[in-house]
Amino acid sequence: MVVTVTGPAKILVVDDSQAQREKLAQVLRGEGWEVTVARDGKEAIKLVRSAQPDLVLLDMILPDMDGREVLRLIKPRDAETFMPVIILSVKGDTATKVEGLRIGADDFLVKGVEDPEIIARCQAMLRIKNLQERLREMQRKLEEQSITDSLTGLKNRRFFDERLHEEFRRAQRYGDYLSLIMVDLDHFKQVNDRFGHQAGDGVLRDAAALIRASLRDPDICARYGGEEFAVILPKTHMSGALAVAERIWRAIGAKEFVIGPGEEGKAPRAITVTGSIGVAFYPSKDINSSDLLLRFADQALYQAKRSGRNTICLYQAAPYRYEAQKG
Repeated sequence: MVVTVTGPAKILVVDDSQAQREKLAQVLRGEGWEVTVARDGKEAIKLVRSAQPDLVLLDMILPDMDGREVLRLIKPRDAETFMPVIILSVKGDTATKVEGLRIGADDFLVKGVEDPEIIARCQAMLRIKNLQERLREMQRKLEEQSITDSLTGLKNRRFFDERLHEEFRRAQRYGDYLSLIMVDLDHFKQVNDRFGHQAGDGVLRDAAALIRASLRDPDICARYGGEEFAVILPKTHMSGALAVAERIWRAIGAKEFVIGPGEEGKAPRAITVTGSIGVAFYPSKDINSSDLLLRFADQALYQAKRSGRNTICLYQAAPYRYEAQKG
């Protein structure tokens, strides 16, 4: 997760000259920044990894390593991190500056420049870093919103479709089990018709929370559509899937869903809702794709509904009803 810089910025100064290190550190600390120093390339690499500075001032001439190699090793390779690097050099000609920027530096400072320019360059780089991180955080939130159901907080159909395909391919590749559970709230239209859509939304949110609480961290739960939910269970065979399905079924059946506030001053009331559940798993006969796994879990769900609802149906070549112990 991207975190915007909120405390004092952390700056690493890398220079083999003790006098130059101390001078730069004094100037930067005077601006309230947290400064660490390194005298060679190896120490710089170690500090970048441990201290994770927000900005690096890097001398290109070091006693143990070429500055270009140090830059290559410390510059983040992933798109989620931006750590600006300002090159320090005794040379100020255009060719030297262009070379430094081409090898990955973000700015260039000639040694001996006035303190205000050093401060201004560091401020500019830190400002860019802050803007980059804010932009990435906004992108992350937008991406999360695009795969999240706004009503229940579960993942949405788009995310479910992508992950089911990915998990099925992984199960095929490594010979793992994979199970899929489809859950449908029985007679849900009657809840909306009798109590209104706001009450129905509350039931959906509570049901989603019950399903999520019945799962492990690796399991994937999504709102499939309307009053229907889908659960992907990686590395889970039939017996484990049925145990999860029964846990969900019992949790929904035992829940008193509060509908309220009541009309015309009446107290909120509680209703009960049941669920029909279909289960399919891989490897299983005739299932050789994620589409078929979904189709057969869906068939098992509709078999559960045709069997009178409030039950669990497992697909095994032909769907059959799983009798959970009631009471």
